[in-house]
Amino acid sequence: LCNNSRLYCRCFDKIYNEFIDSGRKVGYIEFGNMHRVPNPTHTCKDPFENADEQNVVNKCEKFRSYCADLLKDEKWSSCSWVLNREPYIKACTKDICLRQPKDKDTDTSVLCATLSEYSRLCSHAGGTPPNWRTAKFCAVTCPYNMVHSESGSPCMDTCSHKNTNTLCEEHNIDGCFCPPGTVFDDISNMGCIPAEKCKCKHDRIYSTGEILRKDDGECICKKGEWICTSIPVPGLCAVEEGSHFTTFDGKEFTFHGDCNYVLSKDCKESKFNILGEIVPCFNQQTDTCLKSVVVLFNNDMKNPLIIKADGTVQHNADVLLPYMTADFTVFKPSSFHIMLQTTFGLQVQVQLVPLMQVYITVHQSFQGKTCGMCGNFNKMLLDDLKTPQGVVEGTAVSFANAWKALTNCPDRTERMDDPCSYSSNSEQYANHWCSKMQDKKSLFAKCHTTVNPDSYYKRCRYSSCNCEKSEDCLCAVFSSYARACAAKGIILEGWRKIVCEKYTKNCPTSQNYSYELQTCQRSCLSLASERQSCSLDFVPVDGCACPDGLYQDENGLCVPMEKCSCFQNGQQINPGKSVTIRDEHCVCRNGKLNCRSWKPQTLGCSSPKVFFNCSTSAPDEHGLECAKTCLQQKVDCFSVDCQSGCQCPSGLLDDGRGNCVKPDNCPCTHDGQFYAQGSQITTDCNKCTCQQGKWKCTHYKCPGICTIYGSGHYRTFDQHTFGFSGGCSYIAAQNTCGNKTGHFHVITENMPCGTTGTTCSKAVKILLGRTMLLLSGGTVTAADTGSGPEIKYIERSIGMYLVIDANIGLTVLWDRKTTVRIILQPQHMGDVCGLCGNFNGNAKDDFTTQGNLPTTNIREFVDSWKVLSNCPDAKPDFNPCSETSNRETWAKIQCSIIKDIKGPFKDCHNKVDQNPYYENCVKDSCACNTGGDCECFCTAVTAYAQACNEADVCVNWRTPEICPVYCDYYNYGTEDCTWHYSPCHTPCYKTCLNPNATCDNSLPNLEVKPFVFFIQLRYGRYWFAYRDSWMLLSILGISCTSSVITSMSLFWTFCTRLSSGFEYE
Repeated sequence: LCNNSRLYCRCFDKIYNEFIDSGRKVGYIEFGNMHRVPNPTHTCKDPFENADEQNVVNKCEKFRSYCADLLKDEKWSSCSWVLNREPYIKACTKDICLRQPKDKDTDTSVLCATLSEYSRLCSHAGGTPPNWRTAKFCAVTCPYNMVHSESGSPCMDTCSHKNTNTLCEEHNIDGCFCPPGTVFDDISNMGCIPAEKCKCKHDRIYSTGEILRKDDGECICKKGEWICTSIPVPGLCAVEEGSHFTTFDGKEFTFHGDCNYVLSKDCKESKFNILGEIVPCFNQQTDTCLKSVVVLFNNDMKNPLIIKADGTVQHNADVLLPYMTADFTVFKPSSFHIMLQTTFGLQVQVQLVPLMQVYITVHQSFQGKTCGMCGNFNKMLLDDLKTPQGVVEGTAVSFANAWKALTNCPDRTERMDDPCSYSSNSEQYANHWCSKMQDKKSLFAKCHTTVNPDSYYKRCRYSSCNCEKSEDCLCAVFSSYARACAAKGIILEGWRKIVCEKYTKNCPTSQNYSYELQTCQRSCLSLASERQSCSLDFVPVDGCACPDGLYQDENGLCVPMEKCSCFQNGQQINPGKSVTIRDEHCVCRNGKLNCRSWKPQTLGCSSPKVFFNCSTSAPDEHGLECAKTCLQQKVDCFSVDCQSGCQCPSGLLDDGRGNCVKPDNCPCTHDGQFYAQGSQITTDCNKCTCQQGKWKCTHYKCPGICTIYGSGHYRTFDQHTFGFSGGCSYIAAQNTCGNKTGHFHVITENMPCGTTGTTCSKAVKILLGRTMLLLSGGTVTAADTGSGPEIKYIERSIGMYLVIDANIGLTVLWDRKTTVRIILQPQHMGDVCGLCGNFNGNAKDDFTTQGNLPTTNIREFVDSWKVLSNCPDAKPDFNPCSETSNRETWAKIQCSIIKDIKGPFKDCHNKVDQNPYYENCVKDSCACNTGGDCECFCTAVTAYAQACNEADVCVNWRTPEICPVYCDYYNYGTEDCTWHYSPCHTPCYKTCLNPNATCDNSLPNLEVKPFVFFIQLRYGRYWFAYRDSWMLLSILGISCTSSVITSMSLFWTFCTRLSSGFEYE
């Protein structure tokens, strides 16, 4: 545009040459004539400059004194200091002269435009124009009860955004504003009202004093904000689709097992222990299925309650339902579900159709008392992956392997691939059907604001492509979503007419299908009972059931025991048939496999191991199935089989590597690695020491890190991840929450990063007391706002990051592009708010709006944290690859570096879950379709590399072809002082400005890029960063300061002169 001479306003290049044409100065009239737009249907006559100027001067001079008196009035004095008023006096003179009002004292409309512009530019320049308008002089009419002002903040406080004005960085403007002491009512649209009269909004408008009741408490509207109180609620854990887990505290992960696993256990009083048998499905090894659920009461191994995928329930033998004991009841509320209810606060709902899924609910009295794959139910997401050895694992596969209930099962490794990438037909099938869950016009839409369908949609695609029986897995996810909605009181009546209708057509004779069943099992057996067979306190279920007034007899539920089949890892074994299992001869009798070892009675075992023979064992002995090991010393083992083989003698334990050791010498494991007795590891800011096979860890409160990167990917202080597309400025973190006045705000400014609608964080604003820092364009600028306390901070460049380190426990790291990392010290726990959450350890309440209302609606949460309430609302997270399908293949190939099991990140896969980083990488690489696609890809991979770095895995992944860093470019000739790239390094290294290598706040290791290099000296290693003018330390008695060495050439000269005292790397 700057090369186009036909632009009237020319270009904003800070070169004042607008009135220069071919080296000749032109006048205003000629300049205007040059920009006349040709019109073939209309002929314009160009005015002549000399004659026009002379005529105006002669004709209008008599009006100048009137205009000069107006603008030289004392009330305009503030403007005269910041603005030259002479051009406006001339403009005023011409306006009056050319319009020739009959009475210049009454017809002043010709002056309004000139005075308005003078007033407007005065305010823009920092002056304070007077309120010069009157009811008869250039009056302006305002809507509602607003008043006009010549200089007011464009960031108007509203009922939903009360702190907008304090965060405003725009210059004042003229317009209509709310009177002092009021805010604009953007909820009821009633104009300007006192802030204490604001109402609240959620699903509707609430007046002050009205109560919003929620599952976990209630919220009262008070002065436009929610005052919420929470009550303890039961915990829910789910195992769905045979591989997807959701813990009591809400952590989700995927794991493909092949063993019995401890799902949940009362680790304080041993009231219950729930085991799940998860094995590969059918003929494939890629998908896994839940085949049975075993419940042990009070550690009673001899009387397990077993619920199988085919609906069979056993308590020592097959039982008819409903089945009641003194402590528990088992019944079928529908043909699709089996329910276990206990007298001590445990409820287990087992879904049978289309796949076996289990939902475990525990009473709030078990809070902090559980363990297993469902977590510890302590309301903290950070420690959900804690193993029996007491250490928190970085990945789900290492965590799950530690909770095996059979010690002879091999450890599993997680899949790295995308199952939908193998078949375009499978992908199209999944996309077509799964998208119906997100359809805004379908009946599922009425639940969208209550239960976000995005994670269910991802699971639907994954399971549909991964399963051999695609429809069953797809429908299992849909039923999971319908159950989640039912738990919130929303019954999706009729959803099976859209998808998965076939299951409603297979009801047994005389039974009908229903979407909402919440009754005890109606059977002949239940009529004979003198007590109620169940409690109705459970989530409504769907399925087939008898109509009212009819009861099901025993003929449809069971057969004689001698006709029962047996099942082993999903394989059906007919009665009387024999099979070979682990070199043992097994016969199916009465629904149970009776096995006899075919191995010789004695077998040579490597000392000190001894041979265990199942044929001579006691009934409660199971051999290798339940042999104690260092890793499973106290994990309760459940097995109906026995396996012969070599095992460690009494008093010794298998160390996991085939050796027998004393319990005191047991090693520990973490992230798939073994650690000897006394070894130490670091988890976050804590140290863990291996003692007798278990980790003993310190329990310091650690800093919280919030990460924002790429096209709207957020990870809160409490590790809740989410994404959205919004083109506004948002409050990421602040300690001004509720009625508390804080002193810092971190704001991220989002801008489009492609034509697909995605946005990226391109600038960061930090308010520290009276100081405002703007991080934009790769640099930082500081300004004094004039109000607030003085907060000290240090600005430094560390590798690829620009770091703002404040002495109030706040650190902001910015990669000068689209990545922002906010680090808070523990003193801020529970005292912050914003898109990064409240840093209280509980990720479930991270989605708390600016009005203090916890919500599950991402858009409601995000929009509440906009700096300006009139900025467009955020868009839901979406897949840009669907808009740019031609880029998807390229994106997946590039991003496969993250998941490649032989690639540079292979050592990190057991430490940090790569799946969310890979998904975000593909999304961002598709989104940046207007240039910078490689930058988006590199940023996404860098995010995973940094996560690995923080997990103590240094990954040197950059190459000359993949996101190169050209440090060597800055090396000169054959000089020995050279620049080096390092993928990981301590952020606090020695410089002249920081000789002790100290940082106010703890920082993670960071990737080092230009302009950082190091020199190995005889007396220690020192690092230098020329960009920040950090100079050489005093070495060999020579003192060097920034005033001595001020340029690169002087530095190299100095370095060469001292070369005899250096050893270089």
